[in-house]
Amino acid sequence: MKKALFALSAALLAGAVMLSGCSGGNLLYAAAEHTDFSYGESEEADFLAVQEGVSDFSARFAAAAASESAKSGTENTVVSPVSVYMGLSLAAICAGGETKAELLNALGVDEATLSAGAPELWRSLNRDFGKRGEVSLSNSVWLQEGIPFEGACLQSLAEDFFADSYSADFAGNNDAANRALTDYIKDKTNGLIKADLQLPEETLFALVNTLYLKDTWNLYGDKLPVTDDMPFVTGTGSETLLPFMQGEYRTGRPYEGENFTAFLTNTRSSFSLTFLLPDEGVPLSEVFTAENLAAVQKMDDWNALDEENKLRYYTRCLFPAFEGGCDMDARGILNDAFGIELLFDEQNCDLTPLVGANNAYCFGAKHVATLKVDRRGIEGAAVFVLPGAGEAGPDEYTEVRQDFVVDRAFGFVLSDLYGTPLFAGVVNEV
Repeated sequence: MKKALFALSAALLAGAVMLSGCSGGNLLYAAAEHTDFSYGESEEADFLAVQEGVSDFSARFAAAAASESAKSGTENTVVSPVSVYMGLSLAAICAGGETKAELLNALGVDEATLSAGAPELWRSLNRDFGKRGEVSLSNSVWLQEGIPFEGACLQSLAEDFFADSYSADFAGNNDAANRALTDYIKDKTNGLIKADLQLPEETLFALVNTLYLKDTWNLYGDKLPVTDDMPFVTGTGSETLLPFMQGEYRTGRPYEGENFTAFLTNTRSSFSLTFLLPDEGVPLSEVFTAENLAAVQKMDDWNALDEENKLRYYTRCLFPAFEGGCDMDARGILNDAFGIELLFDEQNCDLTPLVGANNAYCFGAKHVATLKVDRRGIEGAAVFVLPGAGEAGPDEYTEVRQDFVVDRAFGFVLSDLYGTPLFAGVVNEV
């Protein structure tokens, strides 16, 4: 990596406010204050457009990640597409020319819609549930100490994307800079992610998104009841006996797709965990596709009523506890599945809105995620980092109650109250 930008003036643009920063960094621009997200805002056009972009991105990214993981085995793979999406959104604001065009195309929105809808998405994903838990999304930009950056870009990130901007000395005190970033990520993910990124001395900036989520199944956090031991068929075809958790009945019937069925269960704060269960004998890889993920993510009517026979269906999910995660460089997926090339092109990347020069580019796309689902509830965290360098009541219906048994390797999507997909993955071992 080249270092010509390090010869530039040590003065940051006038107006940058130097404060004591998080975890040893210096705060240059503080994220704007924000109000709580209201349910009425969930119907606004810009929010819906960005959310649709996230949903489409989620289906494609999760399917590509699962496919890539399948090449090396049948381990559980969990990603957080919304974290990656938000990190790429920061990059889109920091980019110009064809680099920006590629990013916006991948995100599925234009710049005006992104700038208007992303703040609403961010606010919808920052909610406190008291003792039960929370959902928290954070954005930040980490800049090499002493290198001039464009203040207008940092101000836009602070105001529209609630991003804090920090300075850190990757070049002169690399260990301390990396430690500060590691501590920041650990703090924002409630200790679940302790990623040592080991960004090199040539690092000029890092665009960072984190996500933390915790919720219970019920009001008081009581454990879900479980069944006696039941068989579960793993991704390799072997059978194991274990107890299944019993979700609550909810209105609807399983969705019948091609070679798979799907249904969902909910947490106390209305996060929906939707399972994709392949038909017996069908490999999970054949049904965990972008097309099928997109279909189940858009489901809002689970066909509860049989009008002809006057039946109302209720279904509960019986499912095993599971956990999984990922630790990947997502450049290959972003290139192959979304056509993002220029952002990682040392010669042709355009990040002039951030660095004011044509010689900076991103040399990685680090994504780490973890999710645990057990009898208490759900807890997960994720981080996405783009590091950069460069030369610089009773009725007429009869109730029918049934079970949806997740008894073989499965895929899933975990979405929030407004339908934004937060985690998705495949579970081959439990």
